Amino acid sequence: MSKPAIVIVPGSFTGPEFYDSLSSILQKEHGFEVIVGALQSASRSPPEKPATLQEDAAYFRGIVEALSSQGKDIVIVGHSFGGAVATQSVKSVTKPERQAAGADAGGAVRMVYLASVLPDIGQAPLEAMGGQLGQNIKILGDFMHIDADAAAPVFFPGLPSDVALDLARKLKCQSTLSFLDPPNYTAVDHVPVTYIYTTKDNIIPVEYQQVWVEKLKQRNAKKVSTVTIDEHHYAPTLAPEVTAKAIVEAITQD
Repeated sequence: MSKPAIVIVPGSFTGPEFYDSLSSILQKEHGFEVIVGALQSASRSPPEKPATLQEDAAYFRGIVEALSSQGKDIVIVGHSFGGAVATQSVKSVTKPERQAAGADAGGAVRMVYLASVLPDIGQAPLEAMGGQLGQNIKILGDFMHIDADAAAPVFFPGLPSDVALDLARKLKCQSTLSFLDPPNYTAVDHVPVTYIYTTKDNIIPVEYQQVWVEKLKQRNAKKVSTVTIDEHHYAPTLAPEVTAKAIVEAITQD
């Protein structure tokens, strides 16, 4: 049986380059086709128009549709805010929904949430996080910005200070609207989902993660599984080997 393609939805403030090592390991060591997309909400800056969560989802839905049209099964991996985008992105393109619409093959077959924000239907991501952005994030009109000097040791702990600062300075501005735009779909109604807990997370604490998983289980417990890694929030950058193994474990779960 052929392996599914993996589509990675980055977290807020980050571009695909933060997932290069993870993508390479999944491809070279585990044999997966991997596509890392770019959040539209983290790809623009003033004076450009800020993108919404729905625009992010439409972009990734296009990737899933293109792979599905080739008859491929797809696993969507959403990291952090990317989990909310990933959920909305598979609306109408899960394999069961495509088959119900008459498609012969292809479609999203599993969601993998990595330290993901998972708003309820009709709930904005910011609300799901308790209305708190964190002290290292500043809202300046239509865009949010990271204080790189303050964020470096928090976001990238364990790295030499100069390396952590260099990574923090590569973080992008993020559309404020994207955190205020609620999803109107839930993937667990259609495909299995696996949540990867990050127990050392100081950005989205594991207690928040557990609450979201319990809500998933309340909706459809038979389709929900979990994997746990003893890593920080930016595990794809800080621990790509561990993260890759967790994703592979998630994909191979029944």
